[in-house]
Amino acid sequence: MSGSNYTAIPAAAVLAAVLLLPGCARAPAAAGGGTRLVVFARFAGPINPNFQYFFLIRNANDPSASNGPISVIEPPYGNGFATAASPGSPTAGFTDFVEYSRVQRTVLTTGYTVYHLPGGVNGDPNRNIFEVRGEPDIAIVPNGGSVLRFELDLSRLQPNPGEPDPNGGNPPRFLQVNLVATTTTPANPSVPDPNKFVDAFGEQRLGSGTFNSFVTLDASQVGRVYQSNSIPGDPQYEPDNDTYPAASDPAVEMTAWSIQIQGGR
Repeated sequence: MSGSNYTAIPAAAVLAAVLLLPGCARAPAAAGGGTRLVVFARFAGPINPNFQYFFLIRNANDPSASNGPISVIEPPYGNGFATAASPGSPTAGFTDFVEYSRVQRTVLTTGYTVYHLPGGVNGDPNRNIFEVRGEPDIAIVPNGGSVLRFELDLSRLQPNPGEPDPNGGNPPRFLQVNLVATTTTPANPSVPDPNKFVDAFGEQRLGSGTFNSFVTLDASQVGRVYQSNSIPGDPQYEPDNDTYPAASDPAVEMTAWSIQIQGGR
């Protein structure tokens, strides 16, 4: 992952560089023009459209980060990709996610799809039932490159009528997020899959004991950039070659990431 060879790059420079990549495509913009998350992730090798990449969001208005989304690495796999960092928590580990893959449940034009967990923060992600909410507001298609980039307006996270709204009708503020890249989501949640390799925020190496890594964003801090770094022990440290359970395909080896809180347009 990021390791000692990675130097933090100003987010504006990173985002400008990605926008200049050949083959960029934009999904239709949603109405609203409010605060957005601008998500960038780079991998050690070209994105594999037959693998699955999940940007997970917990919209629970929880500044204490008492729970959040983490990768699923061993049976029981549940939904095959993510669970809660606090298994005993009464609320879900994630409420929404953006997936990039050509083998996901619903493949839209760009390959990116936005999903919502029915029931919201009180829903059950292990039922593996998710509501499709279209494409991100802007999505950059990898086209053989090693970068995923998209923009998501926070209005897209609004709970459905009848679901609990942790923000009381206000725009989402505190969000727990993670990015999980995996070679496969096992069809049988109870049987070990030797072909499943995973990377996510933080240290994933076998025996590291730090799988419960996720990041809490404060969406009220417009302009702030959260990004990976090469400082061991830092909450946003991204080490090299830490795919679980062993070094695997570079397409799931995340090397750097950033999330910018962008103001309305």
